[in-house]
Amino acid sequence: MPYIDVKIYENRLDEKTERELIERLTAAVVDVFGESIRPQTWVTLTGVPHRRWGIGGEQG
Repeated sequence: MPYIDVKIYENRLDEKTERELIERLTAAVVDVFGESIRPQTWVTLTGVPHRRWGIGGEQG
C-alpha cells in the first residue's frame, strides 16, 4: 500500500489544490506500479502554519 504524506504551508491549500495534489500524486504512483495500485494508494495533506516550519536552524 503506497502512502504519501505531504506537509505544506497551510495557506497553500485550498479545495482545488488539495484535489489536484491528491489526483496527481496518485497518478504518479499508478504510472510506476500500474492501475491495480490506485485503490490501495493513500495520500494525506497536512497544512502547517508558517511559524511552525524550520529550515537550516531558522524558523520559517
